[in-house]
Amino acid sequence: MKANSFRLKIALLTLLLSGGVLLLFGFLFMSVINRTGYERIDRDLRILAEFQARRPPINEHWGHFEEALSNLYGDDARKQFSLKVISFGGEPKYASPGWPANLPNNLLPALEPELHPAGFSENNREPPMLSRFPIPFNDYPPMHMPPPRMRIRGPVFSTAHIGRGSWRVVGIGNEAVNIFIAMNLAVFFAEAHRFVNFFLIALPAALLLLGCGGWLIAQRALRPVKIIAQTAEKITTRELDRRIPATYADREFSRLIDVINGMLARLEKSYQQAVRFSGDAAHELKTPLTILQGELENALQEAPADSEAQRRYGELIEEVQRLVAITRKLLLLAQADSGEMKLNLEPFCLSSALENMCEDIAALAPNLALQKEIEPDLHVMADADLMNQALHNLVSNAVKYNRKNGWIKLSLKPEGTLIKLSLSNTGEEIPPYDQERIFERFYRVSKARDRAVDGTGLGLSLAREIVLAHKGELFLESSQNGVTVFTMRLAAA
Repeated sequence: MKANSFRLKIALLTLLLSGGVLLLFGFLFMSVINRTGYERIDRDLRILAEFQARRPPINEHWGHFEEALSNLYGDDARKQFSLKVISFGGEPKYASPGWPANLPNNLLPALEPELHPAGFSENNREPPMLSRFPIPFNDYPPMHMPPPRMRIRGPVFSTAHIGRGSWRVVGIGNEAVNIFIAMNLAVFFAEAHRFVNFFLIALPAALLLLGCGGWLIAQRALRPVKIIAQTAEKITTRELDRRIPATYADREFSRLIDVINGMLARLEKSYQQAVRFSGDAAHELKTPLTILQGELENALQEAPADSEAQRRYGELIEEVQRLVAITRKLLLLAQADSGEMKLNLEPFCLSSALENMCEDIAALAPNLALQKEIEPDLHVMADADLMNQALHNLVSNAVKYNRKNGWIKLSLKPEGTLIKLSLSNTGEEIPPYDQERIFERFYRVSKARDRAVDGTGLGLSLAREIVLAHKGELFLESSQNGVTVFTMRLAAA
């Protein structure tokens, strides 16, 4: 997978955004849980504190605090809640057994100063409302009389951190004492930690699912691009009528598909016009060139022997023959472009054809060393004339562009269900830039385009078109260290 994959970028961006949203949601969720938890704890503490503060301090009822907790919250509440009562003078009146010993008074919530209602003076610290009842303090009021209602101060909340523990403390005061109830936050923190651990465990799985979802979304969103690429890969000069299907494409891609299909239609029209022009021009030139060649041959025969006129007629006949060859090649290429190259397929012996080519090489270039590794009786289904034309073009190139006293090597052998022909020759190396354009029409490596080496730049192009028409392949395998290698593969008959 490439690092610059657009699909990967979409998946990573989705993962990044979704991961950020998840982390933000987790942070907010934990904040809400903490706030809600503290509100619930404060509500419970306030209920307990007000219940204790509004009761008159008769018979020091503080000792019944743990019993009341057990009735309300169960036996475990004694370990979680603790009570401490302090008088106005700061003297401890009561402390439950579970009260943390390392929780000093200075960490307790600060209450407002004591109340001074009417009849409640500095010298008289006992609440006057208690003296209204003609009963001793160690007895409760009669059942027919409601207990006196205590006026309270607070509540005030604070959190005390001592050692490794934390306590939530509520302070509330009445007309007699200050009451403090502390709740151990260990259970609350344990629940919060369970939420955090669950979130941290679920987060990687959620991110993995989000990443896979982003990948699938990107893959589905880019499906039209894949269809466009697949269709474009199949478009060749013979299949310019292909169009990109717009089925199930989104509105954004439909516009792109319409633009590309319009471009293909214009290219097809222009290409067909060029092919028709090339074929028509080659066909129209064929007849006058044949007539011109015949007239020049007659004039050559009538001219005096070894005269200047005979020499000029001979040169003109060579130029006309060169034009006839170019016209024939152009006509074949036009037929190949339009898909109208007619093939008369029959068993064709490549081995025999190459042996004949070797004899021609020995006759035309005796100064070149010839090496051959030709296995006998290797046949293909081919048009004999066209295949001989392709082989002749390859061999003539190997002769023309060879160096003095160089060599040519022909190798023909089976390769599975194919037959492989390798043609190697010494000579000037083809530069890398020219290697990509060596099969273009009228393209020659020599930029001077002089006539030192006869040629039109159509030989290799025509040879490849002939091989392609036979469902084979022809390509430049390498050109380095002074050796150029062409390879051709055809299906064995």
